[in-house]
Amino acid sequence: MNIDPIAELLVLFICLLAGTSTLAWGLMAYPLGIAPRASGYFSLANLLILIGVLLTTLRDQTSNYLYWFGADMLLLLGFVLLRSGTQRLFRLNSSIRLDGILLLITGLLMLSQPPSIEASDTLGMLFSLMAATTFLLMAKDNLIALEHTVKRHIAVTLLSPIALMGLAFALRALLLALTPSLTNELASIQSADAIPMLWLFVVMTLWINVIMMGNALTRLVQKMRQLADRDYLTGLWNRRAMQQRLEQLHQRWLRDGQAYSLILFDLDYFKQINDKFGHSAGDAVLVRTAKQVGKVTRAMDFFCRLGGEEFLLILPGTDGDEAQIIAQKLQQALRQSSLNWQGSLIPINASFGIVTTTTGDTPDSLLALADKAMYRAKETGRDRYCTAERQPLDRPVTTSR
Repeated sequence: MNIDPIAELLVLFICLLAGTSTLAWGLMAYPLGIAPRASGYFSLANLLILIGVLLTTLRDQTSNYLYWFGADMLLLLGFVLLRSGTQRLFRLNSSIRLDGILLLITGLLMLSQPPSIEASDTLGMLFSLMAATTFLLMAKDNLIALEHTVKRHIAVTLLSPIALMGLAFALRALLLALTPSLTNELASIQSADAIPMLWLFVVMTLWINVIMMGNALTRLVQKMRQLADRDYLTGLWNRRAMQQRLEQLHQRWLRDGQAYSLILFDLDYFKQINDKFGHSAGDAVLVRTAKQVGKVTRAMDFFCRLGGEEFLLILPGTDGDEAQIIAQKLQQALRQSSLNWQGSLIPINASFGIVTTTTGDTPDSLLALADKAMYRAKETGRDRYCTAERQPLDRPVTTSR
């Protein structure tokens, strides 16, 4: 079958977009390493779409399964991989098994029709239903992922090309089912009648890849920002992240009146550990401390390393009595986490300072009070906790060991 020159030009443009996207996503996957698994899916998806479109242009009057069934299945598999890449990019639950079942059912239904121009309306309807389902579900995946990071109207704007592609395929399936006379315009990409549909596919192909590229770069920025907020050794939140979190929690306390507490602790005799066993042993002690304390903290708590051997635990919605109970658990957890270092047992203990919010406090004043309480714990024997003194004449409340 002869192909219309303008339709041929648009098909070549679609192939150019798909080929360029294949290379671009391949570079992002390797060597750049930007969301490598998701980028790999996107690269393979565009490659399959490229091959599928090229095979579609070879359709003629003969009954050829490669040009009909093979081309359609490659295109649909490319769409499925676009969805899988999206889920991988946003760390959503994978639907590859369900998508595979739907693809298999679609393929079996297509095989029930002989691959020919006479069956193109039925084949086009089956193809469009599967494509519409995939793109609409992909739009839903994007909405779920983006609504937690951007405002809803921005998320809707970003995913609109994907949803429009799904709606376009759904409309195509409906028109093929209800208006067989439009088969030339809707089921073929070789005639002049198909030019409007081809223009739609050109725009959508470009738009979808641009949005996915933007999503991948956004994920990279988020990852870099998270790394900037994490301590390189322990993986805990660092001082910068602590200051942001503490300020947010303090503002919530001023607004809602819900108390929160801080537990500041410093490992005992840490310098002696470094001097006797070396800094590698000291690093191992810090990592062990982070893991052991992390096991007994709550999901809502914010655990960070302030620097050196000093750690801070921010306890939202926690009063002074509850904070003391948590400090006891931390104390016990560290006592039971001695490190076996090259045949020597290194005990891990810490001194704790506890403070709970009250009227007139600021984040800085709370940290200062917790720091003073912690140093009182060290001065009175170490491996214990002290609560903050509010008045100079108040007796410190201490608990041995």
